Amino acid sequence: MASFLERRKGMVTLCFDQATRVSGWSVFKDGQYVESGIIDLHKITDTGERTKQMGIELCNKIEKIKPDLVVIEEVQNQSNISTVIKLGRLQGMILGFAAAHNIKTKIFEPTAWRKLLSYKQGPKVKREQLKQQSIDYVKQNFGFDFSEDRCEAICINAATQIELGTIIDIDIEI
Repeated sequence: MASFLERRKGMVTLCFDQATRVSGWSVFKDGQYVESGIIDLHKITDTGERTKQMGIELCNKIEKIKPDLVVIEEVQNQSNISTVIKLGRLQGMILGFAAAHNIKTKIFEPTAWRKLLSYKQGPKVKREQLKQQSIDYVKQNFGFDFSEDRCEAICINAATQIELGTIIDIDIEI
């Protein structure tokens, strides 16, 4: 059963693959896919303004969906420390907004959610290969041909459902 949240009938989960340029999001209800999309702000050239605006857009999505649980991906080690800082700020905005609205949150380590979906991982597996596994997973299990950001958000939500014990009818091998 769920270690971080007791599941309940009608439970809505909103998951983000958050980034400063393009963020993916997905919604599941009762363990079933409902909808997904991306928030694309790559045209905003000022990174500070873009990060702030992305935070606002993600919080607007939370406000619109009104989920029981918001799941975000943990900030990963980046080659540029300023990127880590911006992602940390974005993560803080999401967590703060959810806390202010009494919405439960979970931060999912990328290796943990990928493990639940049986990804091939490790030091020899490149970032592009991990992204392709998400695209393949969504195509195989949901029949969608979406962008990598949208697919990663769906995959994070699928892994959340597996952890919650609400998803049992999809093939989880890649």
